[in-house]
Amino acid sequence: MLRRILAYADKMFQLTAAWKQVGDDRTQPVIPVSAITAAIFILFLNRFPSLNHLDQYRRQGAWRYYLGRRIPSGDEIAWASESIDPNSLRDILAHNYARLMRNKVLQPWLGWRVAAIDGHEINASYKRCCDQCLQRELEVQGEKRIQYYHRIVVLQLIGPNFRFLLDAEMQGTGEDEIGAALRLIERVLHRFPRAFDLLTGDGLYARAPVLKLLAKHDKYALMVLKDERRDLLVDARALFAQQSHATHIEQNTRYDQWDLEGFTSWDTVPFPVRVIRSLETTTAREHVNGQMIQVTTVRDWIWVSTLPRSLLPTSNAVTFGHARWQIENYAFNELSNAWHADHYFHHHPVSIIAFWLILFIAHTVFHAFFDRNLKPAFRNRYSMLFIAEQLRTAFVSGDWDRTIPTQ
Repeated sequence: MLRRILAYADKMFQLTAAWKQVGDDRTQPVIPVSAITAAIFILFLNRFPSLNHLDQYRRQGAWRYYLGRRIPSGDEIAWASESIDPNSLRDILAHNYARLMRNKVLQPWLGWRVAAIDGHEINASYKRCCDQCLQRELEVQGEKRIQYYHRIVVLQLIGPNFRFLLDAEMQGTGEDEIGAALRLIERVLHRFPRAFDLLTGDGLYARAPVLKLLAKHDKYALMVLKDERRDLLVDARALFAQQSHATHIEQNTRYDQWDLEGFTSWDTVPFPVRVIRSLETTTAREHVNGQMIQVTTVRDWIWVSTLPRSLLPTSNAVTFGHARWQIENYAFNELSNAWHADHYFHHHPVSIIAFWLILFIAHTVFHAFFDRNLKPAFRNRYSMLFIAEQLRTAFVSGDWDRTIPTQ
């Protein structure tokens, strides 16, 4: 299975050649950067938790078929990763994006191309830090301590059938998450002007700079609105109480929805916005204390959008609003729980972003292989976790040394 996915990665994404295009700032390196990035890719593809774990398999002869040389040690990979040019890794992601578009994998959703943006805290420590670590003061057992951490902002293209991790930006010292997000959005819009039409995010991204940047590039926003002190939300709630609403039922959930346009209460936003509310009442039978009882759950969602109702009906807007959770479920949760992205493989700011971008490449290859290369009957029978275990089994057994494209 590992031989098959590596051959697929080379056929679909020309990955063997792509590693040779990665740049770094080392002078006369003994180990080429292509060997470093390819080794990290294999680490992620096999879901290994650390470079030390990868070190245990350095004696495998199969490495020479894939790398064209011996595998670097964990320490060599860590040191060399500090000099990798992240933009050259973004070039690979751009190539992968173009290939997925050409093969019609990234399809519009209800007529729109949708993206989600969110921030994620990678790890935190009270002892280990670097010069780019963010800091916060916490009280631990009555004692104030400084905690060091890194936060990354990720932009993911989302849809009903496939998700693509497009780019990421590290939050710098002395700035908030929005500062990193604005750099990320600006870079993505400059490089991929047609990648998305609508950007979704949580309440943190319902900020004037974000909405104005998107409007500048003729893009739309759909953000959660949850700040009770905001004049816009106060005005919207007052009007919701006076206006009639639409109601429909899907499965065991009742949706009461309001959709109002023309709000100018947001002083720092120079154009009217739209506010959408979805009151969702779900009734289900659950086991509680050994008895089957009926449980009712009520959720009240409110979004602010710059997209007119004439272009996007209320029900579709609610669908996209909930789709924001795809970046939580299919990006951060999956990467942390299944791909071991909840810690630093090497604590250095350049290494961190390099490892995450290579992780995005491995994530894309794996999901494209699972969704597009495996037959539907096979996918219905076996889970992605099973396929991941088959990849790791082939690696551990050394059964991946033939038909692998060489560098």
